[in-house]
Amino acid sequence: MEKPITNYSDIKKQLEPAFPNAEKVDLASVLNRQIVILDFKAFPSSIAAGKEFVVILAELNGKKVSFSCGEVVLKQLNDIKTYLPVKAEITKEKGKRYYTLK
Repeated sequence: MEKPITNYSDIKKQLEPAFPNAEKVDLASVLNRQIVILDFKAFPSSIAAGKEFVVILAELNGKKVSFSCGEVVLKQLNDIKTYLPVKAEITKEKGKRYYTLK
């Protein structure tokens, strides 16, 4: 059986930034800093089957930025999505392999 042919437009949609009007930054640039989380979008992980990651739209020093984070933060955001926007910090506790909201 032949593999179905994918439309370019479908692939392009998957490659577009989640928040095109925000500057994409590394997680390290917002780590342990107060941000205002405005919105977020979940995506399937291409690294770990069955897992998801989150792209967050936030405000840092009056500028809109976007960055990705892991499943633990995604779960926390899903719990508070009706309260957005919220002030928070993304932290990583010593000895832990994941990031959390504080």
